[in-house]
Amino acid sequence: MSTNVKATCCISLLLIIFSANSSAQNEGGNYYAERQVELMHDNDFLHFTDRWYTTGSFISYRKLLNERNENIPNRRQLTFQLEQSFYTPSNILSSRIEDYDRPYAGFLGLNTSLTLTNERRMLDFTFTIGVTGEISGSEGLQNWFHSTNESQATQWTGQIENNTHANLYGSYLREWKVYSGFLDAILATKPKVALGTKDYYLENTMTLFLGKRNAMENTMAYRQLGTIENELFFALTGAYRYVIHDAMLQGSIISDNSEFTLEPVNSLIFYGAEMYWRTRRMDFKVAYMFTTKRAESTGTHGFSTLSISRNF
Repeated sequence: MSTNVKATCCISLLLIIFSANSSAQNEGGNYYAERQVELMHDNDFLHFTDRWYTTGSFISYRKLLNERNENIPNRRQLTFQLEQSFYTPSNILSSRIEDYDRPYAGFLGLNTSLTLTNERRMLDFTFTIGVTGEISGSEGLQNWFHSTNESQATQWTGQIENNTHANLYGSYLREWKVYSGFLDAILATKPKVALGTKDYYLENTMTLFLGKRNAMENTMAYRQLGTIENELFFALTGAYRYVIHDAMLQGSIISDNSEFTLEPVNSLIFYGAEMYWRTRRMDFKVAYMFTTKRAESTGTHGFSTLSISRNF
């Protein structure tokens, strides 16, 4: 996946050097941003693997809906995100389904989110519509990447079939400052529910933030816009997900005739470490994450995340 990473890094570099005067400086010397463009990429190459959840690429546009001096209790923010993700078995050179520990699966979708935030809590509602199968373009894109560095093409035999998916996600977040000093410590919890043809699960995430971080309604931890102040902090995070349906293993919950499917492991755990850095117009995030096995035939898997955002 090295070519995929190189492409993402090149785009990110262009975003860094792009200079615009769209962010107005406020009286306190900080910046006020109403919009944001983010590029985010997940990849397992730093873990020296190329399997299971192997790549995820995301392009996001965010817009603060409040007027600059609007005095209302909730900050409203709208996000549009284009997503493409790849899932592959460990043996990507074989064309025999019996050699696979999970099915090939690709997803291409659009996520639309509305976030309501104040100093006490955050509500997030996301609607996703997208496609799986060959029409997602995942097979062709991955093989194009492999061809550019003379790697053997992956087979994608028996991939999760073409289908259209729709999903709703809802989450509620609360946090508490447990220590205030040279380095602040903030504990957050975020229960979440997913319902639809792609994902059907219940989840809760616990995160401990350490460092100099702004309040909930102003921090890049939750990609908040408005008054932009510099931040540098770290996070330790863990999540438990009870999986009812996973279309990347099982196909659509409504109707699916995929040649090869697997039942998901119901209990899934995510854990890892993250670093955040906000410097007025730019946001940077690096994460190193792990997940327990999604199917009985797979195992614990790690991937890294790189995110870069430009605030306007």
